[in-house]
Amino acid sequence: MRNFALPMVLVAGLAGAAPVQAQTDLGDVVSGIAQSLITQELDKKAYLEAQRLNTVRGYRNYLAQYPKGIYRVNAERALVALGASVGPDPGRPDPGNPAVGSNAAQVEASLGLSRTQRERIQRQLTVLGFPTGVADGLWGSKTRGAIIQWQKKNKLTATGYVTARQVNLLAEQSGGSVSPTPEEPAAGNDQLEERLLSLTSAERYEVQRRLTALGYNTYGVDGSFGSNTRRAMASWQRDEGLRASGYLTADQLRLLRRQSGG
Repeated sequence: MRNFALPMVLVAGLAGAAPVQAQTDLGDVVSGIAQSLITQELDKKAYLEAQRLNTVRGYRNYLAQYPKGIYRVNAERALVALGASVGPDPGRPDPGNPAVGSNAAQVEASLGLSRTQRERIQRQLTVLGFPTGVADGLWGSKTRGAIIQWQKKNKLTATGYVTARQVNLLAEQSGGSVSPTPEEPAAGNDQLEERLLSLTSAERYEVQRRLTALGYNTYGVDGSFGSNTRRAMASWQRDEGLRASGYLTADQLRLLRRQSGG
C-alpha cells in the first residue's frame, strides 16, 4: 500500500480544489495512476521470480509476459550469461543471416541433416583441403574447426555451423551433392548419435543436473534417462529451437554445458 500513498494524497488534494465538472476527468487520472502502479508491481514480481529461478525458461517467460517490461534489458543480459539466444522468437532464426552462437546452431539443426548427409559433408570438406578426420557423421571440434576455416576462406560468417546455402556451395565446390535420405529419419539419427556418444553414468548424472539447473526438471538425478529426463531434454531442445527428439547429440551436449556454466 505504501506505493500508492503519495499519488493518492496528491490526487485527493487536487480533487478538493477541482471544479465539479472536472471530477470525471480527475477520476480517470486516479484510475490511470493506480493501474500504472499495479502494472509496475506485477512486472517487478514477475522479474524477481525469473531472477529467483535464474533459468533460461524463467527469463523467457518474463519476456513473453512483459516484452517491453522495466527489467527487459536485465532479463536479456541474464539469458546471454546463461548462454541462451536472445530475440523475439529464438526458435525461428533467420536462415539467410545466421548469428554466431546459438542461432547458428539452430539454423543448422533446422536443416534436419541425416547422418549420411553429415558424413558426405565431412568428405567434401576434406576434398577441399579442410580435413575433418574420420567421416563418421558425428561433428566434433575437428569438423567444426574445418567448417570455420572453409567459411573464412569463402568470406562467410565463421560460425562453425552450416546453412542450406553453404551446404549447396560445398556440394558445388567439391563436385558432389548432399541429397536427402528419407529412409534415415532425423530423429533416429539423434538417438543413434547419443548411443555413439557412449555417455558414462557420471556424464548422465551431469546431464540431468544441468537440465534441472536450467529449469527443466528431470525429477531425480539417477544416471538413467527415463521418460522424465527425455521430456525435460525435449523441452530444452524445443526452447532452443532444436529438433525436440529427447535424445542428446554431441553439439547439444556442448551447448548444455556452456549454458549451465561448464
